[in-house]
Amino acid sequence: MATNPIDDWFLGYKTRAVKSKDRGGLYLGNGRRPSKPLKSGSGLTNLKAAALKHPEVMVKIPRRLSSNSKGIAGVRGHLDYVSRNGKIQVETNDGERLNGKREVRDLVEDWKRLGIAEHTKHKEALNIVLSMPPGTPPQAVLDAARNFAAEQFDGHKYAFALHHESDKEGEPPHPHVHLCVLVRNQFGDRLNPRKNDLFEWRVRFAEKLREEGVQCAATRRQHRGITQKPEKGVFRAIKSRGQVPNRYRQQAEELIEAVKHNERPTHQSWKKIMHTRGLIVDEYGKIAKELYKMGHKTEARIISRLAKETAAQPRDTKAQQQFDTAVNNGMTAEKLTQNLKHQLDESEQFSNLARKLSESGHKVEAKLMQDIAVAAAGRSIVGETSVERSNTQSAENPSLHHEHGDDGLTR
Repeated sequence: MATNPIDDWFLGYKTRAVKSKDRGGLYLGNGRRPSKPLKSGSGLTNLKAAALKHPEVMVKIPRRLSSNSKGIAGVRGHLDYVSRNGKIQVETNDGERLNGKREVRDLVEDWKRLGIAEHTKHKEALNIVLSMPPGTPPQAVLDAARNFAAEQFDGHKYAFALHHESDKEGEPPHPHVHLCVLVRNQFGDRLNPRKNDLFEWRVRFAEKLREEGVQCAATRRQHRGITQKPEKGVFRAIKSRGQVPNRYRQQAEELIEAVKHNERPTHQSWKKIMHTRGLIVDEYGKIAKELYKMGHKTEARIISRLAKETAAQPRDTKAQQQFDTAVNNGMTAEKLTQNLKHQLDESEQFSNLARKLSESGHKVEAKLMQDIAVAAAGRSIVGETSVERSNTQSAENPSLHHEHGDDGLTR
């Protein structure tokens, strides 16, 4: 699919999702036409966009939504969710626009006639979320998603809808499209995407957004020197209810033990991660040098800047940063234990109070108490680390708050 060394290196071939040997896209079986190749130069385009701090596109396969799409019953339930039970317009691969729950249900019945059982242990649909940060024109996201699906899933039945606060009160501020794709195409081949495929899809979606005039980037975390993975959606959801995730409680207890024994946390893969970063920075140097030789001095400077920023990214894990903060602030294991207990008690107390106020009709007061519970649930027992403080100060940059795109395969 890529046609030059930079593209090949950037995309990180090979992928594992039923691919044709000519790397021309998802294989349609029996020598049939693969999906349209990516544009030549996509690697350099996205690296430049990342250096210029353009927002990262997101392509994600939510675990819950995809695992629930077993049999046509699961597909029906998901499309009810996508259409908000018929309140949001749904568009199909044929360009048909469906309005109302009855029309959506009729579509599902048409799909059922393709031979999909009502109940089965197999997933019959892939549920994909295509998203951009707040402030991105919703119509541009919808149009880009439409063009992305037409190229990537030619031969598959699919339906999609835009979710955004401008269309319905209570929707999130970031425009995103839910795309429901039947895993079997017209020839019986099944989609089976892997992590590299998700990245390739991000690159293609970014292409379509740029065609709509949206500045964006599609790069891996490693391309930007970001070593810490973004927070998982399930943890964010738990915290939004004013509860501390069990995993966070476990991490806090591990930190307390580390401080108690004065043993800085280690990471078994850290040397490999840092080695990879070094290779990437070296590659940027080679790319910049070649660009300069070819007379592309502006692009060479941009890539050189990206190399410096990547090399300068923090080298410590979050656990190591928290340990250092605790030690530097003179916090003992006993003090950290007290902080953890206070956090758990406070989040539970205000969450329960919010629930009682809501049940008694005091919605405004309930919202205030819930906000306090959420703040308590998300608070670190050591306070902000220097890196977290730096991220807070950079909050105006939307590209820094859309970091989960390349970790989207969460089936």
